[in-house]
Amino acid sequence: MVRVPTVNLGSSGLQVSKLGFGTFHLGPASLGMSPERGGRVLAESYKLGVRFWDTSDDYGSHPHVASALRHVPRKKVVISTKTSAMSGEEAKKGLKTTLKELDTDYVDIFLLHFVKSEWVDRSREVLKELSEMKQSGVVKTLGLSTHSVAVVRDASRFEELDVIMTICCKADDAIIRKFPEHIPLEDGSMQEMFRAIKLAHSSGKGVIAMKVLGSSTPALVSRYRSSIRAIARLDSVDVMIIGMKTVDEVKRNVEVILSG
Repeated sequence: MVRVPTVNLGSSGLQVSKLGFGTFHLGPASLGMSPERGGRVLAESYKLGVRFWDTSDDYGSHPHVASALRHVPRKKVVISTKTSAMSGEEAKKGLKTTLKELDTDYVDIFLLHFVKSEWVDRSREVLKELSEMKQSGVVKTLGLSTHSVAVVRDASRFEELDVIMTICCKADDAIIRKFPEHIPLEDGSMQEMFRAIKLAHSSGKGVIAMKVLGSSTPALVSRYRSSIRAIARLDSVDVMIIGMKTVDEVKRNVEVILSG
């Protein structure tokens, strides 16, 4: 069976599948699947080569990932999770709960969640506080997620940071203005975001594109194949996360990636 190719995540030392599974829809804020059912979808995605799963402490999908890990080798899948903690102490405390919910003794990628431009300098201080977790092995890489061009640009120079996850889609200014709730870019334009991503990647940061289809933006979903391919072809994007709900959706998106 042909599977999704794996790529290097910047200079982080991690290898990830080109397509990642966003688990938000598995949790109570969306479909509210049982952990067992969501775990089966994730396990099936693994068989198709989707071996990068993204979650967060506010998605409610940690138990779904834990369920899937009972069916796949832990070391064969990369798990990314996020924290909304505003301090290193709070993040470390939250990570203990996260590890218990995931039923694992480490996470591959630990991100500060939804970092806004006014908080970017403080986020660097928090990342410094968390660096000891990398040394202990409980966290393999550190980073942040953001909707801000300025944050991506600034974070590109953070030595403490390995990975940046950011909004990245094939949407012009008119589409963004029409669907601001679907494509919540904090500042700048998508073209400026592409340039910031290029800077981050050239600095050795692993770049993860999220909201590739916006939050189900009609203009992007209606041409989802070209929307996905446009981001997949960017040299400065290592991997894209797409929120998925069913095995059929996984198969469809895998097919788009493979047809490149």
